[in-house]
Amino acid sequence: MQFDYEPVPSRVVFGENSALRLKEEVTALGGNRVLIVCTKNMVGRAKHVIVSLGEMCVGIFDGVEPHCPENIAMSALDMFEKKNADLIVAIGGGSTIGVGKAITLRTDAPFIVVVTTPCGSESTPIHGMLIGNKKKTGRDRKVIAKTSIYDPVLTTSMNAHHTATIGMNSLAHCVEALYAKIRSPISDLMAVEGIKALTAGIPASIATPNDLKAREQVLYGGMLSGHCVTLAGIAIHHKLCHVLGGHHGIPHGESNSVILPYAVAYNETAAPDAMDIIKTVMGTDSASGGIYDFTTKISAPKSLKELGMKEGDLDIAARETVDTTPYNPKQVDIKSVREMLQQAYEGVRPVPL
Repeated sequence: MQFDYEPVPSRVVFGENSALRLKEEVTALGGNRVLIVCTKNMVGRAKHVIVSLGEMCVGIFDGVEPHCPENIAMSALDMFEKKNADLIVAIGGGSTIGVGKAITLRTDAPFIVVVTTPCGSESTPIHGMLIGNKKKTGRDRKVIAKTSIYDPVLTTSMNAHHTATIGMNSLAHCVEALYAKIRSPISDLMAVEGIKALTAGIPASIATPNDLKAREQVLYGGMLSGHCVTLAGIAIHHKLCHVLGGHHGIPHGESNSVILPYAVAYNETAAPDAMDIIKTVMGTDSASGGIYDFTTKISAPKSLKELGMKEGDLDIAARETVDTTPYNPKQVDIKSVREMLQQAYEGVRPVPL
């Protein structure tokens, strides 16, 4: 056995009402002047958390938008500098974390995330920004949050749709880690544990939104999914989802929900060991089929057509995906990707290509 392993450089604070420990975590990192980054809706949802900082909070940037548009991120950076802040606290999900990453990437300021969705972005080195109509991404370990706080209480207001679609994003991180470029026994362990937690916690959270044990499972799976990305990387699935979000305006959770079964089917013959693990963990005789059935179970979107994708744009998406996918276990070519996208557009049961 031979592999490299570099632990994720982030402190984790996990548990019910753990968000109320934010002030002590800020102090531990030497912060005195905190800029909060969030959406307008989150200001009310997390008011008790923001208030707990007292005078440490010198500003709230509440203009976050999906996919982290460049003008939004730069406006937040401008506020950070004008307020003479020395630490960023992002309260929210992937887009909010993206804005926090944009600031810390350019300032080296410490970065804390109070996680409210199971996206996993807080512990990944991937940063992204919507520039024009293209989602530009990069990797830098300094954008990983210094501290990530996971409080299931803050997730109970997530509706069924968001619980399903954002959960599918995390499930995709775990699944792709099983056939990613730098897969290791450590990333495999986290991927398997993440798949177990997510496939148990997502349906239970949808059925009973205030079930904190179920919400904990989803947050735990989301946390592990972020570690999977950092340790193993991504393949065609997430590159395609970035294309669909950047150029075609499809929300990231929704694109993950639709694409994952088809991306797995695309790689089915090229990564048999990974497929066997997925089948065992999910209790199914088909990796792609099992994921497709799980998507049905949680009522997540199942076709690009229902998400508003135009069939005439599938050729463009296929070309962009091939141009931006540096690694995948199966060779990526326009014809095969276009066939995969056609299946995803129609929402039919996935067929290996």
